[in-house]
Amino acid sequence: MKAYGKYLARVACASVSGGVLAAAAEYGLGALRGEGSFWAIPRRFYQLLFGVEALWLVVLTTALFAVAATAYYLLAVRRREVALASPAFFVLAVAVTTAAVARFVATYDHPLMYANVARARPFIMALGAVTTVAWIAGAAALYSLMRNLGRWRIGKTVGGVAALRVLSLVLLLPFAGAELWALARAAGPRAHKPDVYLVVVDAFRADRLRAYGAFRTYAPRVEALAAESVVFREAYTTSSWTKPAMASLFASVPPSTHGVTSRLVGMPEAAVTLAERLRAAGYTTLGVSANPNITRPAAMADGFDVLDNGGGGSVLEGAGPPTFVARLLTRPVLTPRFLGPLWRPTRDGLELNRRLEFWTRVSGGAPRFFLVHYMEPHNPNVVRPEYAAELQPLMDRLPADRLQPVMVGNYFFEQYARDPFFVPPYGEEEVALSVALYDAEIRRMDVVVGDFLDRALPLAAGEEEPILVLLADHGEEFKEHGRWFHATSLHREVAEIPLLIRGPGYEPARVAGLVNLLDVAPTILALVGEPAPEAWEGEDLTPYLTGEQPVPPRTLLLEGVHEMHFPKLDPPVHTLELSGLVSPAYFYLKDENTGLEYLYDRDGDPRQERNLVAEADHAAALAFLRGELARRREAARRRALTPAETVIPPGLERSLRALGYVR
Repeated sequence: MKAYGKYLARVACASVSGGVLAAAAEYGLGALRGEGSFWAIPRRFYQLLFGVEALWLVVLTTALFAVAATAYYLLAVRRREVALASPAFFVLAVAVTTAAVARFVATYDHPLMYANVARARPFIMALGAVTTVAWIAGAAALYSLMRNLGRWRIGKTVGGVAALRVLSLVLLLPFAGAELWALARAAGPRAHKPDVYLVVVDAFRADRLRAYGAFRTYAPRVEALAAESVVFREAYTTSSWTKPAMASLFASVPPSTHGVTSRLVGMPEAAVTLAERLRAAGYTTLGVSANPNITRPAAMADGFDVLDNGGGGSVLEGAGPPTFVARLLTRPVLTPRFLGPLWRPTRDGLELNRRLEFWTRVSGGAPRFFLVHYMEPHNPNVVRPEYAAELQPLMDRLPADRLQPVMVGNYFFEQYARDPFFVPPYGEEEVALSVALYDAEIRRMDVVVGDFLDRALPLAAGEEEPILVLLADHGEEFKEHGRWFHATSLHREVAEIPLLIRGPGYEPARVAGLVNLLDVAPTILALVGEPAPEAWEGEDLTPYLTGEQPVPPRTLLLEGVHEMHFPKLDPPVHTLELSGLVSPAYFYLKDENTGLEYLYDRDGDPRQERNLVAEADHAAALAFLRGELARRREAARRRALTPAETVIPPGLERSLRALGYVR
């Protein structure tokens, strides 16, 4: 055992040296290619954790080569003492093998790892096992060749030694070829284009900003940003909850077309997303999200090189070492204590900003597209220490049995499924507390956005000022029209969203005219000089960014389709469905579950307090809007795509349950 220990120590030292050399080579390749001191895989730089490349390479190579060397030791120990024949050559071989194999596997298995993890897991594990066995066999063969050069007859001559060493290098040719192929893919000039930041604040009501009618300042940093930006004063979502709204934002088509109306489906493969178009244009595409609906397991990551989800995952799960074996070996080392906020699942926007800074620092080179999705205003809204004193009187007004449902952010999906006319049993005290909790989180969101503007945004590199778009996916309702929070209503408080755009060459402006989420992706592409796909239905808003003219009159489609699954109910699947139109003169909404219709004068009744459906003076407008809504929805359905299936893993299910989305 003593001899084996010394032998294994020498193998480990050689493997560690080789692993460090491999990591150094990757750093050098990255620096030479202008990608910073990071992994030089084209668009795969994120496969390794910042500061941990050498760690996982060392762990992996040491483990695998130790296994190979032990196998050889067991065969050779009875005959004679075992020693390394050529330590320097062994270190070099380990380094070349490690770097090349890691590059090859990272490039090869990326689509499999993130397409549908649950469905692909058996194949991924098999691939990892085959790769591991092949690697160990290659290492053992290489070691055996070097060790036996002096024993075999062919190795007795100088020519024989040289021939065998060349033969041992031939074993590395497939991996060396993969290395050269990866470098060739990375070759080519890089466009000088501005970085793009798309900042989404979940459940952010437009009327919390003065530009949209607020009577007091809730968010001073966002207000300051609005003063520097082009503000679209009549901006709307496309849906009442996050997943279909974000799918419309990404693919510039309405919910009836993309079909992402359930938590069990995701972005259709046939849809062309903003991230895919920007990646094709040379952008590195990254996302940091605190919403579990916007994840790879939720099938919402098409086009993203990185989608690091803080609500249901971690940096390692979103962008860890590229092979199953590497993750298995390094996972015990990469603990929350070791990586801190880069590891912990989080909803906190400040920690999300640290993740954004991480990806910003390690992604230099190509222009970058960043998606940032904050969750501060989204319920359940916690009582933060800085706001506890002002919230306590409102909490004291409620007994414990009435306080607890408000504090956990109760949704009423199951009640709506049982009774379409259900009204949440909340009185004035519950509503007042919920609004106060929400407004406190708006203030917290403002701190997060301020931190983003002060720390994360200045890291954006490039010759041009970055493009910044800030918006919400939807708003929030506090029983103004009988519903609670969102996903069950499409009245103004849910449908209206803020939309701010700040870009190089555009002065602050206020733009009138109806716009919605479909228009954001075409506008971003136009700002970076790229054409929009023909399938996109949104409008390019760049002609109106000067503020000199309003957006031409148009009618916007609203679709609040929400398919929910309740296994204990009969039937187990229920669909909450609302639809409507926003025209220059009217706001029309139809609740498909109750059959109720709502018609409001947009200018004369901004709070939507007077329903005009039964008034004869507006009968012609109502008839037109009914027909137009049916026509628009039917046209959207004719273009319908097949959404991708997704399986909710346990970690993501826990996050959705915490948000009230899963029962």
